[in-house]
Amino acid sequence: MKSFALLLCSMAIATTGFAPRTETVPMLDGRSSITNEQLTQKIKAIVEAQRVTGLSMVVMKDSVIIYRNYFGVRNASTNQPFTDNTVSYAASLTKPLFSYLFLKLVDKGLFDLDKPVYTYLKKPIAEYEKWKDLDKQPDFKKITARMLLSHSAGLPVLRYFYGDSTTLTLINKPGKAMYYSNEGMNLLGFVVEDHTGTDLQTLAKEYIYDPLGMKHTAMVWQSAYEADYAVGHDNTGKVLGAEKRSSARGAGSMVTTAADYSRFVASVLSGKGLSAKLQEQYLKPQIRVTSKRGFGPLRDSLTNKSEFRNIDLSWGLGWGLIKTPHGKAFFHGGHSEGWQNYCVSYPEKGISVVLLSNSDNFEPATGQILETAIGDTWSPLKWLTYYDKH
Repeated sequence: MKSFALLLCSMAIATTGFAPRTETVPMLDGRSSITNEQLTQKIKAIVEAQRVTGLSMVVMKDSVIIYRNYFGVRNASTNQPFTDNTVSYAASLTKPLFSYLFLKLVDKGLFDLDKPVYTYLKKPIAEYEKWKDLDKQPDFKKITARMLLSHSAGLPVLRYFYGDSTTLTLINKPGKAMYYSNEGMNLLGFVVEDHTGTDLQTLAKEYIYDPLGMKHTAMVWQSAYEADYAVGHDNTGKVLGAEKRSSARGAGSMVTTAADYSRFVASVLSGKGLSAKLQEQYLKPQIRVTSKRGFGPLRDSLTNKSEFRNIDLSWGLGWGLIKTPHGKAFFHGGHSEGWQNYCVSYPEKGISVVLLSNSDNFEPATGQILETAIGDTWSPLKWLTYYDKH
């Protein structure tokens, strides 16, 4: 077991600068733990039983990686294993990082959270082809960055699910309810690029990637990643291909590694990346979640008696937020065809988990993995539709 721990230690030092301090992973209850070797065997069994093609996994304690491992393969057609530098598609795990970037720009005085976003555009919204439909929405001019980051602007998850499937319209009054929205995040990303004259990849590299040493993370595909990347797989194990985005999107265009993303989470936990005021706002509930599900046919089923009120499910400025017997936690998922990811952090316990999967079979296994690794039974996986048939 010592040789196994030393291997993990050398891996961590080589690529993250973080080193495991123990040979065990502590549980959230503060009384029990699991050895790295036992954890590896149990996660391997879950991955194989659930037919998860590949999984990159990191567990941190007090912002230090204490466990990192890879399961399955990055490409089923070639049977290639993961390496420390294998990049995976982050999907919506992009959102918390983009939100963090935006708040850094607020700290720089370039934006205000509560100023209507249309005021930052160089031209009227009607002159931008992708967003011109919003000109016909009177309430558009009420939308602020705070609303967009907390998914409370009244925009749909995607325009394709509503009306004629091509027109973008508001589905509720701005600030009234939480509707998870890719459209909203992408709108804010567009506003940032238009106002600053700089693309999101350049901004993220300057303000986040380079300072944190995230060498294998980018908002758009980099030629340097061609030698080592994962591809997505459907639930039969069929290869679907890689995600090589050529344009950045705040909602989800990023590629990363589990170790790199843990650097970002560690920065969030440190509280040093933002002013004290914005750090507090970043992880503060902005709006309560009252829908039965975040996605799928029940995403619009708003109710005053949310079945998730026992965990006070809400949204901050980029992260989902819950309250549990183990303290407050922040979380986010990432879902696209062939890719399913999850990240959760319990700051009061100092425990965080990053899971990146290139398989459509990952989500039903997430609960088992989290409970096995840290004893987490509180992550709102049901709301995230991880147990629903897609």
